[in-house]
Amino acid sequence: MPPPIAQLPDSKRPDRPSRVRERRGVAGGVLVAVVVLLGLPGTIQDASAQTPDTSVTSARQRAEQLRREQRLPEALAAYRTVAELDPGSFEDRFWIAKLESWTGRLQAAESDLVRLLDERPDDYDTRIALADVRFWLGRPAEARSILEDLSRTRAGDPEVVGRLAKVTRAARETTRWEAGLEYYAERLPGQPPTDGTTLALGARASDHLRWRTAGTLQQKFDRTEARVGGELGARLLGRAELRASAYVAPGAVVLPRQAYGLGVSRPVARWLVVHADYEYLDFLDANVHRVGPDLDIYAGPWLLAGRYRYSSTRFSPTASAVGNDAGSVSLGYVYGAVNLVRIFAASGAESFTQPSRDAIGEFHARTVGGSWRHFITPRLGLELAYARQHRSDGTDQNAYSLRLVRRW
Repeated sequence: MPPPIAQLPDSKRPDRPSRVRERRGVAGGVLVAVVVLLGLPGTIQDASAQTPDTSVTSARQRAEQLRREQRLPEALAAYRTVAELDPGSFEDRFWIAKLESWTGRLQAAESDLVRLLDERPDDYDTRIALADVRFWLGRPAEARSILEDLSRTRAGDPEVVGRLAKVTRAARETTRWEAGLEYYAERLPGQPPTDGTTLALGARASDHLRWRTAGTLQQKFDRTEARVGGELGARLLGRAELRASAYVAPGAVVLPRQAYGLGVSRPVARWLVVHADYEYLDFLDANVHRVGPDLDIYAGPWLLAGRYRYSSTRFSPTASAVGNDAGSVSLGYVYGAVNLVRIFAASGAESFTQPSRDAIGEFHARTVGGSWRHFITPRLGLELAYARQHRSDGTDQNAYSLRLVRRW
């Protein structure tokens, strides 16, 4: 049974319509008449004093007293009695759901809270209570989704911030492992189709250390090549994360034979994260150095991202380096816990999928596209992406990808 948490302040009950008072007045008169006709003890004045209004009031006072005394099972039974007498009271039904959760009846509490939110979708106390229940049921991702929605309208609320930190830690602890399988394809007029598959496995060893390894098998320009490697992320300097990556593709012609990267990310404000990256690509006949910053800007459920890369390519030890740059912007909408719909545009030398020999040097293209990431369950998700690229040689490329993700 989850431990009781601090009691929430009682909210004001809406005024009841006058018609309800009239019906209760009639019911009170009928009760008095029955008492007189049956000859029960007590005067008409005593009977009138026990109208439904006063019965509900005394029953509610009794329930509130039991709740304050932490006599939770008795308080639950008392509130259920009040709800039978006054079924339209939102507050009393809220306390039934809260007491159900505090006494271990989590499934019943969840159902009751969902029904209450059908009546009042924006009720703060009910949304907080539902987040608690789903966290206690072992579904931290669902609890986090509710709290993230609340944080957009109640930024800095201590109740939301504290719970969000707790469920985020729990979600990390219960989803330390992640496996992904991605298929991608490129289609260029007059060229053989490009198809590739990447299998990846990652883990979060702790709050300060994560790693990922991946292997790719690609067929492009009638060549089949393999690439393997991994990435390591470590939080060493406060909130800053240092990243390193290394990939090799022995004997490759299209893919770089070696690729190494180094980067750092740091939140500089609640709404802004800054990244800086360097990458070295060693192709069969060229060496490429890439460097540049990224920015992620969060505005409620919206995510605006910008990326810039400068590339320096040298095709032989004696040749002059060829400089090129690329930039991209994207606009995304985050819903649920980690689901994302995104559109993007790019211009420059970057490839949409894997780094490739045909996309270096003086290569230039304009790209537009979009992606959709959605978790069907908290542990199973998919990501779809499409990009159309108009190249500097006058051709148009279509690129697609489908990625499946499994967490545990």
